[in-house]
Amino acid sequence: MNDLEHLLKLASASDLRTFLKDYAHKNEGFRQELLTFLDSKYVNKNEKTIEDYCRQMRGSFGFTQKIGDRWHSFIVPDWYLITSRANSILKEGDKLLAIGNANAAASIAVEFFVALQDTYDEDCLSDDYDGDIACEIGNSCEQAEQLLLKSIKHSSMSKDVVQDLTKKLNDISKTSFSHDLNNYFIFDFDHMFLQVSQTTMSDDEQLNMFDTQIMQHAGQYDQFVYVERKVDMLRQLHRDADAQAELRKYKNLPEIRTLVVNDLISKKDFQTAVQLIHEGIDVARELGHWGTVRSWREKELEIYEKSGDQSRQIDMCSTLFVSERGSMTYYRKLKALIPANEWKDFLYQLLSKISNDGSGMFGQSVIADIYVAEKEVDKLYELIMSHGRPRLNSLNRYAKHTGENHAKQLLDAYEQLLKSEARINVNVKTYHRIAEAMSYMCQLHDGKQAAHQLAEFFRQEYRRRPKMMEEIKQF
Repeated sequence: MNDLEHLLKLASASDLRTFLKDYAHKNEGFRQELLTFLDSKYVNKNEKTIEDYCRQMRGSFGFTQKIGDRWHSFIVPDWYLITSRANSILKEGDKLLAIGNANAAASIAVEFFVALQDTYDEDCLSDDYDGDIACEIGNSCEQAEQLLLKSIKHSSMSKDVVQDLTKKLNDISKTSFSHDLNNYFIFDFDHMFLQVSQTTMSDDEQLNMFDTQIMQHAGQYDQFVYVERKVDMLRQLHRDADAQAELRKYKNLPEIRTLVVNDLISKKDFQTAVQLIHEGIDVARELGHWGTVRSWREKELEIYEKSGDQSRQIDMCSTLFVSERGSMTYYRKLKALIPANEWKDFLYQLLSKISNDGSGMFGQSVIADIYVAEKEVDKLYELIMSHGRPRLNSLNRYAKHTGENHAKQLLDAYEQLLKSEARINVNVKTYHRIAEAMSYMCQLHDGKQAAHQLAEFFRQEYRRRPKMMEEIKQF
């Protein structure tokens, strides 16, 4: 007997499984007793087995680690160990589901979310700069979700257990925890709960759940999501009047107002749609949401285009053009709408309403682009030189469009800018920028000769800069 005890200490779980399997195969009586024992523990609705697994799941969230230094240290959850252990228990849930114990499998999945809520702290992500912790938690949430959804649809699932688990999930959904998961892009808990509720709740219970979620997310960026979910369900129940009432109730949410407006447009009720848009613009202005104001104006323009109202198209394109401090999109639309004999006067009156220094991002200017399109070379030259000393990016982009009459002045401007650049900045990037600008000089009248003369000056003045000499050797 003593020898057996020592041998059992040495034996692995694999050794014992092999022996039991072989012995049960040879001994029918032992086989039946083993099946009865295992069935009672793992297959039948054994509450002790469920509690054992749930206790293991809760225990997996007890792993911690110490962070900080010798003077200031803190004990925090070790999320890598927690998720690794939790994932192992979730896999046990898959095995239980495979043998028909859906109650235990679903209970394990729900216990994961209960334990996660108890352990999770928003501060745990404050130092998660690369998102690794959030990713680990999110992967475990998805694994638990898959197990839960498969379990509640299984034929062996008990109705009373489903109701109990749904209540636990409902309690979680009422806390800030579910919002935090979604807000940090970890996991959409509410969407999972929606799928569970469709299986376990009555229609009225689901609608009440949506009401609760809508109130919970009041004032948050995603409140409209829950309104949309409720509206979709009402429509599935053929309660279209209630769905429309819900949309009207929350029409101050831009996304919901857009749904209503799009519905009116599809019905060609343009007047009511425009009225709703104007209300939306007023709301957005009060909140200082200028991007939303612009979006509503674009939608209003879309309506006028669909209805063929050219006068209002011109007004709205003009408004959008001015609000964006110039736009080639609305320039082209307006040019197509305005009679040719009235176009120039209209355009310059419109341009007078916006300010532009001719040097936007990377030297690009909408007004300059319009002058190029209109072949207004004198106005383009004046814009480029409007600050006395033009910017190099503006010269590179627009000088070639100004014609021969202004080439000499622009070449002089290039020479002054590039000599100053070479004198102040001594690095490889500057040399490349100078050579690039000289290639643009060559596009102007007499530009190749001017670029060559400038290159000769640099070769004399900076002959001890081999990198620079290499960049300008082509001139």
